[in-house]
Amino acid sequence: MSGRHHALTLAELQEQIFQREGFRVSFVPFGAGDHPLPPYEYPVMAPNGWHVSDWRRVRLAPYVVSFRDVVVYRGDGERITTDQKLGHLRDTYYAAQYGTLAPQAAALGATAAELSPLPPVRDRRAARQ
Repeated sequence: MSGRHHALTLAELQEQIFQREGFRVSFVPFGAGDHPLPPYEYPVMAPNGWHVSDWRRVRLAPYVVSFRDVVVYRGDGERITTDQKLGHLRDTYYAAQYGTLAPQAAALGATAAELSPLPPVRDRRAARQ
């Protein structure tokens, strides 16, 4: 990142947040909403253990004077109605794309029958006795 930052449009800010955080948001501006916005300054996503309320309080602090509200969306496009962990929110995007959160053999390019089981783990302490 360079030392110079250009101001963002509302759509650009929303896309930066999606690219960085892995979930979609929309902002409800106070007025016309056409004034320039500072860039989203965080180079990595917020921790999965944070709640949406933590993310809003910490990472949206530079924008509170510009917006009346921010709407956060699940992977199916529905707005969230309760505070939840960011990891759970991000999981909804995976589920919307792949239909499940369960590990799928097809995702590995093999059927379940083609996968070989892992060998049993030997207890090294028992082997020494």
